[in-house]
Amino acid sequence: MALSKALNGFVPSRRRGSGANSTGSSRYRVANAFGSNIFYGDLVKLDGGFIEPITSAGSYSTGAFQGCEYIDPVTKQPTFSNYYPSGVSSAVGNVTAFVVDDPAATYIVQADASVSVGDINLNFDVTLGAGSAVTGISGFGIIATSRQETTGMVRVLDIYDEPGNAFSDANPKVEVRIVQHVDADVSSHDEN
Repeated sequence: MALSKALNGFVPSRRRGSGANSTGSSRYRVANAFGSNIFYGDLVKLDGGFIEPITSAGSYSTGAFQGCEYIDPVTKQPTFSNYYPSGVSSAVGNVTAFVVDDPAATYIVQADASVSVGDINLNFDVTLGAGSAVTGISGFGIIATSRQETTGMVRVLDIYDEPGNAFSDANPKVEVRIVQHVDADVSSHDEN
């Protein structure tokens, strides 16, 4: 059964070599009044000590954004959101982002076109699709035509095992790990 194309970002699956997802995340900062939305499931990077979405296939990712918290500047109440709305500032300190940053984490993500069993262990670039300000969900996915053996943001590990999802589908969901993870490389990748 073919899945319709509905890219929804990187959803934590498990820790490679381990059991189910524990949804472990770390806290990072988002610069007050940062000028872009950051959606649940977007791959993010550090820039000047602050989290922001990756902007190119050559970026090194810190992990997947899982939401944020801040003190609302008007109501002075703690606010929790599954996405960071562009331009928001915290009344106290910076906005706190929650990021699944384990380099061994795996994710479920949809491909923008068909992939095959022969694509297991190949690397793919990421679509930098716009998310939804209504749902807060990412529009990231993987670019099926970018398959390669050398470089690429993520590596396909297998098909996601759920009814109605198969490699022969037009837009299958696959399990991936981040290949270009900041902690998987010895160089510094703070992209100033």
